[in-house]
Amino acid sequence: MSGKKEFQYEISGNIYIQKPLVLGQIRQLFNLLEKILLPACIDAMGLIAVLGDKLPQVIAIVLTPDGIALKDKDIIALSKEIEFEISPEQVIQVIDDFFTCNPIQSLLGRIGGMVENLTRKIQEIGLNPSSASSPAEILQRGTASSGDSL
Repeated sequence: MSGKKEFQYEISGNIYIQKPLVLGQIRQLFNLLEKILLPACIDAMGLIAVLGDKLPQVIAIVLTPDGIALKDKDIIALSKEIEFEISPEQVIQVIDDFFTCNPIQSLLGRIGGMVENLTRKIQEIGLNPSSASSPAEILQRGTASSGDSL
């Protein structure tokens, strides 16, 4: 993997930039792709096939016209513009560069590790005898008027 974190493409005379994703782009991608299941091992052509008619919008989310702020992009208009201007070779290059810009496997591994760590901590808290007995004492005092206690 190269250390390059920004890529430029000329599509129909316009310059587009791809940089590492930011939170807003991740949200846009999740919203667009929420019902699509991606296989663990997939290449660029497989990804193109899985994305189908959503591919132009994905590219519009990932690429930004030079000089335009991410938050100011019109994803729908941009996807319509790019769809009939980008070559198949450029599509494959954009996808390949996407994985160079965004180490998805590394991020997923870190998130998985965080979830495992959080789960372990929650289980430790639940198994702690002193914390388990404290709520019971509070509950007994709180229900004294229920008639079950002396």
